[in-house]
Amino acid sequence: MDPAAPGRFDRLQSSFKISVQCLLTACSREVVNEAFSSFTDAEKARLHLMVTLVLKNMHVNIMDEFNDFCEETQVAAALDKIDDFVEEQNLDALASEKTTVEEIQEKVSRAKKDEVEHLTGLLKKVEKSKNAMKARIELLKKGEDSTAATDVLNKLTRWNSALVLCHDEPLTLCAPEQQ
Repeated sequence: MDPAAPGRFDRLQSSFKISVQCLLTACSREVVNEAFSSFTDAEKARLHLMVTLVLKNMHVNIMDEFNDFCEETQVAAALDKIDDFVEEQNLDALASEKTTVEEIQEKVSRAKKDEVEHLTGLLKKVEKSKNAMKARIELLKKGEDSTAATDVLNKLTRWNSALVLCHDEPLTLCAPEQQ
């Protein structure tokens, strides 16, 4: 465990101190003056001083009681043991998954096999595509690949002839006739 990092007990103490500290700020001079408006200023000042002293003493007593309780019940030791246990569990990657070495080997082997099959499939697809491209390039070099260009030209001609000017309608596109 990082010695600079606060443990569970340190966080518990800090949270408790923060929650008890609100007692000190709960009663300001203005609150006392408003609550005892019929008193003289001197009486209000003494009353505020008395309330402040009572709250400070109560704060100290609460903190002492808390610390005594924690010592009696050994809260710090128990929380430190929990911190150590959590640290051990975080360091032991296999502890959370109670798996054996054989199971891990099997999982890794299966994952590798699946990856090899996937990559082999990709390689076959790439080879097939590469061979098709080579054949197409050869046809283009020889000038024998005019079928695709002819098909495109035929389609454009059919679409162009399908444009018909109807009676009262604006120019519309009719479906090309099947050939």
